[in-house]
Amino acid sequence: MNMDQAESILLSVTGADQHVYRLQDLFDPHVDGGIAALSSAFFTRRRRVDADQAEFLLDTFPDTHGAACCFVRLPLGAARKVSFSVRGAYRIEAATAGGWLILHSTGQTPGYWLPRPPILRRLDAHGHVLAEQQVSLAGLDIGAEGLGVTLEVPFGWHLDWVFWQFAADPSPLWSALQHPLPLVQQHFFLWGSKANVQLPAGAYHYLLHGQVYTDAFVWPRRWKFHSELDAHGLYVALDGLESATGVVLYRLLKRQVLYSVIAQQAEDGGWHQGEWTDLMESHYRLHNAAMLMLESGLEETGDPLVRGALERAAAFLARCTDRTDIGAWFLHDSLESSAEAMEEMRRQTRTPWIPTRTLGKSPTNKLILNTHLDAIVTLDRYREVTGDERYVELLASARAATRTILALRPAEPLYRLLYWAIHLSLLPKAEAMRLPLPLKIVKRLTWQYLWPQMHRVKRILPRLVMPGGLIERHVAPLHYDINYHPVNVMDLVRYARRFPEEAHTDIIEQAVRVVVMRRLLDYWSEQEYRRFALVVWADALYQLCSLGPDPAPRRHLADAILRIEDAGMGLPPSLLGGDGEVVGRSARLPCPAPADARLRVANLSQAGRAEILVVNTAAEALPLAWARMELPTLIWTDPDGRAVDAAMIPARGWILGREASA
Repeated sequence: MNMDQAESILLSVTGADQHVYRLQDLFDPHVDGGIAALSSAFFTRRRRVDADQAEFLLDTFPDTHGAACCFVRLPLGAARKVSFSVRGAYRIEAATAGGWLILHSTGQTPGYWLPRPPILRRLDAHGHVLAEQQVSLAGLDIGAEGLGVTLEVPFGWHLDWVFWQFAADPSPLWSALQHPLPLVQQHFFLWGSKANVQLPAGAYHYLLHGQVYTDAFVWPRRWKFHSELDAHGLYVALDGLESATGVVLYRLLKRQVLYSVIAQQAEDGGWHQGEWTDLMESHYRLHNAAMLMLESGLEETGDPLVRGALERAAAFLARCTDRTDIGAWFLHDSLESSAEAMEEMRRQTRTPWIPTRTLGKSPTNKLILNTHLDAIVTLDRYREVTGDERYVELLASARAATRTILALRPAEPLYRLLYWAIHLSLLPKAEAMRLPLPLKIVKRLTWQYLWPQMHRVKRILPRLVMPGGLIERHVAPLHYDINYHPVNVMDLVRYARRFPEEAHTDIIEQAVRVVVMRRLLDYWSEQEYRRFALVVWADALYQLCSLGPDPAPRRHLADAILRIEDAGMGLPPSLLGGDGEVVGRSARLPCPAPADARLRVANLSQAGRAEILVVNTAAEALPLAWARMELPTLIWTDPDGRAVDAAMIPARGWILGREASA
């Protein structure tokens, strides 16, 4: 469907031989309401299947009058035409915030928002999206009695569409779609899919028929799978936008994402994505992301439905461990639970694995650091939010394992030599080209032969914190991935916030220093597949800024924001200040919204004290003007810490504003 077709999106010719779906009927409470799939005081989802096996999911919000969302999925079948229509004197117009609005000429009856065009999909039995394509337009019609569109559904495809119904004008929901603040229109980067999203309409590139997926056909199977990591990113972004704008639409979308993830939870309490195989394995980083979102949701609402899902998820996570000689270790994925599953992964993905017993672990445990840290933080935050103390001993054992593995420093001279060579292979291309010939030879031999064999060295002499500050992701697997260094930094900072008595300050300081001193930012910027590391790096720096007033991470964060913009990527959603793990709801301050879309803001406010970083991404000086600002008076300083007038921000420059009392 092209843009001209899409802007005519509800204009149809209907024939006697084709099924007609009327928008009013989708939301009519007198039409058979189906069965309740989820129900709470904050969100209700009902599922209905008609005689033609079309499935409808109707999401309503009991405490918000007049707002509802309906997902429509038409079944597989013969090639056919279907029509969608709306009765009455309606007009259609593009929404500035994305999608299209169907508005009644009088403004006295409900209107509709279509976040994206209809789309054809193929799915497997596990719910993976195997293929997508645009739908062909078969007919348009406009008349005094209504609007509609006729679509061609080919053989062997589902047709998916999503509709929102809002109360009659005037409504702040309509205003939010027609006149969004520039802050809303910027892109955010979801590092589950490694893709940008522009909200609110972009949420429906992830929320597909009431379930949250990746927005990419991901290696190695080239399918879309359920992604609770992307759901958490959406939730944090929407929570931040709700606070920044005061617009109820973002609260509704946030709830829809939250309860859709609850609907995806399996009976065993886990989330099973099947990212790599059709075994529908569970990836625990994604499981943890779901828990973090539920923890924030429970803090906000106290909903028993959320609490029950969270309790089941915590019990599931507590079982996903390996008993090693150094303590309990949280696994990376459910494939690590058996050699048979690892063999099946090798068969399906051609990814080799080597069984080892390093540090007394099970042969299949890859000893992946970032997932282990993430699980500890997630499960301890669960304890804090719910008061459930049953996993305290498990967490103590896992923390002991963390202390031990981070302290390992065997064979220092050997590792210094190896990492001298590895650092050569991580130089930006321009700098690498200037190396003398002998060092170029070392560099080439390193990435050809040393990288693939580092797991053998670590198996005999296990360590993760390397000379010079780099932190490796794992001990056992074959592949070497320095792009996960900022993930390790981020998770170590999160760990330090939760357990300040085990802050591992020296490790974090060296890990930050190696990035800014060794030109790793340039290295990550050069290749598209590496650039997600820039966004995670910014997220890590935001986390580090939250621990104290040190100006260094603020300078690094400003530089990271400029690099992210130059790479055409969105900012981490956490910069809006809506990450409940970092800032509790009672201490949260809204992110101010600049009037100029070229200004980027990082909301560093903590404990109810305002602090914001404003970065000018333009090649010219820009005035600091606000579209919405609800913070107290700020004192502004430049990168050198000198007090400045905030009237103008230099080209490619930044200023920091702090509340006087802070």
